[in-house]
Amino acid sequence: MLYIKRLSLGVAILASAASAQAIEIVTKGDTSLSIGGYIKAEGLFNSPDDGESEFKGNLRQSRINVKTTKTVEDKKLTGFIEGDFYGDYATGGSNLRLRHAYIQLDDLTVGKTWNGQFLAVAPLLTEQIDFWGTGVGTISGGGSYIRPDLTLHYTHKGFRFSAQEPAYDNANLPDLVVSYKNSLSNFDYNVAITARDVKNGEDSDTGVGVSLAGKLKVGDDSLHANVYSGDGMGAYSAICVGGPLGRTGGADCDAEDGKLISQTGYSVGYKHQFTQKLRGNLRYGEVNVDDAADTSATVKSANLIYEYLPDLDVGIEWREQNKTTLPWMPAGQQIEVMAKYTF
Repeated sequence: MLYIKRLSLGVAILASAASAQAIEIVTKGDTSLSIGGYIKAEGLFNSPDDGESEFKGNLRQSRINVKTTKTVEDKKLTGFIEGDFYGDYATGGSNLRLRHAYIQLDDLTVGKTWNGQFLAVAPLLTEQIDFWGTGVGTISGGGSYIRPDLTLHYTHKGFRFSAQEPAYDNANLPDLVVSYKNSLSNFDYNVAITARDVKNGEDSDTGVGVSLAGKLKVGDDSLHANVYSGDGMGAYSAICVGGPLGRTGGADCDAEDGKLISQTGYSVGYKHQFTQKLRGNLRYGEVNVDDAADTSATVKSANLIYEYLPDLDVGIEWREQNKTTLPWMPAGQQIEVMAKYTF
């Protein structure tokens, strides 16, 4: 059971909790330095299928980043570093965690940052309040591998070529992603191919997967869809052979009885702009694995987000999942309330 009185109180508390001052951008000559990020206060009402309901609150998703840019010999050089406070999430702590640390020179990026699968899918997905929720049904939900410790991206005329730290520790080559993005009238799309060395018992095989993401603008509203399929994709979808393993999934995610296992996932969503300040989103995601257990996972969500002030949003989201997709998110229903100030 979800407690409506406690929910109303939680919304009021969180709406008053978020406040911060804007950070000034400093410019000296051809070099600029900026500080950004956001403060997000969230409360989670968890009603699992098995076990007792509970309420938890935190500000761990809050983050801060520093970005510097300069022009050197007609080339744009950028440095970016960002952290949040999920460094000790398993024990409920809030240690600073490195999210991004990269160098970008024109079209070339190298460092710790988003993997190629995420960049091919996430910009076209439905907006969600859930920090962990965009991944179910996509190839971009790969837990620990969503921001590899070392990634190289090169972009050219809509193409993106990515070589990233492999999910399989003993891989002979980096995991590779090639994607292409474009637009047709009001329709934006991105198609991507992933190839990687996948652990298969004592040996390894080559896994290949394809993903397609699209967003159709309809006035102020939009329709969103994503589909992927392939062998050896569990380490990136976070839905593994034998059951969802969330962020613990890795090298043993994709093989069974000496062969790689295929999986297919998709998500669909709809955004509606009720007023200039109020928007809402509906989303459904599903993954099916062709293993002996016929592993599958589904998630449904609906949210309302209100722009209370410029850069200050308050929101509420309901979601339901049929299986435990992350160790701290059991099967069942959740309601999250939040206030988020972006600077």
